[in-house]
Amino acid sequence: MNIINSIFSSARNTAAHYLTMFRDKNLKSSRQKYAARYLSKTKQEHRSPLEAGLRDDIVNYWAPFADVKALLGWFEFYNTYCDDKSQLKYYIPDSVFFTDIDIPLTDPRRSYELDDKNLYDLYFGDIRTPQTVVRKCNGALLDAAYQPVTIDRAVELCLVAGSVIVKPARNSQGGKGIQFFTPSSTAQEIKERLLGGRDFIVQEVLHQHDCLSKIHDKSINTIRIMTLFLDDEVRLLSSVLRMGRDGARVDNASSGGIFCGINADGTLKECAFDTKGNCWTQHPQGTVFKGVQIVGFDKCCDLVRLLAGRFCTTSRMISWDLAVGEDGEPVIIEMNLTFGQVDFHQMCNGPIFGDNTTQLLSQLLSKKR
Repeated sequence: MNIINSIFSSARNTAAHYLTMFRDKNLKSSRQKYAARYLSKTKQEHRSPLEAGLRDDIVNYWAPFADVKALLGWFEFYNTYCDDKSQLKYYIPDSVFFTDIDIPLTDPRRSYELDDKNLYDLYFGDIRTPQTVVRKCNGALLDAAYQPVTIDRAVELCLVAGSVIVKPARNSQGGKGIQFFTPSSTAQEIKERLLGGRDFIVQEVLHQHDCLSKIHDKSINTIRIMTLFLDDEVRLLSSVLRMGRDGARVDNASSGGIFCGINADGTLKECAFDTKGNCWTQHPQGTVFKGVQIVGFDKCCDLVRLLAGRFCTTSRMISWDLAVGEDGEPVIIEMNLTFGQVDFHQMCNGPIFGDNTTQLLSQLLSKKR
């Protein structure tokens, strides 16, 4: 009997192993296609040809890690934004980042399950987040304390809160699926939204610090910080400020927003970009970016250092979105445990892994591995 159990156990483990390999292969394929589509949409004027010496430098550096000829389009893209050409070879092509770096560092399947905004009140009970009004979990309407409520009670809670935002519990990239309700919204409008669609969370609309509101007051402008848990240390890889424009309610670049690099001292860099690669030295609503001090930035950095370890068993690389409240204190808006964007970080701040680039590529991409 023990022999039979052992045989079945071995078969199950083998089947699970090949199923994982199959899923990982499909995941890599879909992400490669995503990156290829993104690059193909990039206008030619935002890609700079590589001089022969620079091209050779890139090819020689990447030879142990990947088929670099397939990646040269990405280096042409980042060549547009790279001032120090000796650093260009350290930029990470998006296709490599999404497949050979993000997948082993973040365990996408587990990350997807954990990265549910309806769980944030459990993860961050000791951390400031937007106030939850009501939520839909697996089709059930619950209040902020995870207690069941009727649809009429859920609508009442939203009306009492006044201005609320409805977000998908998962996959709200690019502001997709986000909807706002104001005190002028009717009970019927809110009811129809709460009854329809997938799982979501309803939160009170946050009031941000004046330093961010002055830039664009129609959207909550958020700080995106990428962290990496490496060698028993949480490292801050890159920080950018994402801003809405032209009256948009969301700050996502894919919804028309712009993004600007943040220096270590919390000041903005000179140039912000949009998804087409256009440079903006001032916001369309008037603010000149260079030198603007982001109040509370140091506290945001301290907070993500504190929180990164809570999820390191699943994801060692996390992209955090934080707002700054009226009092200058950080507010966790969202975390991306997997599939966080890398392009706007590198456009604004240079190679995402900095001095750790060769170490990480050797661990994750070496052909000898």
